[in-house]
Amino acid sequence: MTQPGSHPADPLAWDYTARTQRRMFGQLAWVGTLACLGTLAFQWPTPTPRDLIALPLLAALLLGLLFGVRRGWLRLIPAARAALLGLTLYFLVGLWPWPGSGGGHLSLLSESTYWFPVLYAGAFLLFAPREALRWSAVTYLLALAVCLYRLFWGPEARSVDLAASIMQFQIVGLIMILMQATFGAQRGQLLAARQAARQDPLTGLANRRAGEERLAELAHAGRPFTLVVFDLDHFKAVNDTHGHAVGDWVLQMTARLSRELLPPGGVATRWGGEEFLLILPPLEPGALRTLLDALRARLAREHVGGVRGVTASFGVAVSAPGEPPERVVSRADAAMYAAKARGRDGVQHAERSAVGGSTAGQDP
Repeated sequence: MTQPGSHPADPLAWDYTARTQRRMFGQLAWVGTLACLGTLAFQWPTPTPRDLIALPLLAALLLGLLFGVRRGWLRLIPAARAALLGLTLYFLVGLWPWPGSGGGHLSLLSESTYWFPVLYAGAFLLFAPREALRWSAVTYLLALAVCLYRLFWGPEARSVDLAASIMQFQIVGLIMILMQATFGAQRGQLLAARQAARQDPLTGLANRRAGEERLAELAHAGRPFTLVVFDLDHFKAVNDTHGHAVGDWVLQMTARLSRELLPPGGVATRWGGEEFLLILPPLEPGALRTLLDALRARLAREHVGGVRGVTASFGVAVSAPGEPPERVVSRADAAMYAAKARGRDGVQHAERSAVGGSTAGQDP
């Protein structure tokens, strides 16, 4: 029996944060790779022994992680952690004046210090604010430890010039982390408000506004899609007989099942009232039939607050090239009402047609 309770947030396939993180990771990976290769080119034909080994390995790591993410072999956040860890280790090692490093006078910090603000900014752009703050704090403390060791026990110990350089380096780093933490908190609030504006508060699904944005995005990209509109049958009787609280539980149960059965790339939306909309990638007829049959069977088996199973009427429409998304919705909606006219608890397909119009066809 389904129990009422809190629902998880619906992971929107077009989520702004995920797209931004992927784009930022790609940019950082390419910039890091070019920086590695550029550094080797400037040092050639006599690169430092450390860079001759470390920079090719680092460039290969960044490109490999980027390739893995884009091919779907690696998840974004673990790949970003690995990339940032490799960069952080390289620049931490660079704080020490290795023999033949070309890092300048021993009483000055190396050029590696220029990159630490990039590491802090990258952490806050790629990770959630708390993880980014932890990552930046650990990096900052490790850099401070290396600098203090140089200042008190290194070959340039007690150097006034080195102490001044370390002080400026650490103060700038601390200010950078604090600024990024403040911006990260503000960005988190803005993203939370953005999600709330696009999420149905009762079911946790995308709301109508988010659904319309997704359809507009697909139309703008020229990507085909399958649209399923379904409406719970006799839902008013559920509210009248069992009360609105039970009606809300039924809606939450329907949202949960819709979310669980979505294929990759699909989005479930509460379109309004007891009406739901599924935005699906192009599916073969057999796969679509299997999905809808599974959803209908799961709905029929559920027991919620005295309601023993529910049925729904489904309308299906497949987008035509160049067809406005609102017209696809209209066709699916008309097919759904045709299913209701046939006696409810069924699936009606809108026939494929030119953009100019279509008719509803019964589910074979």
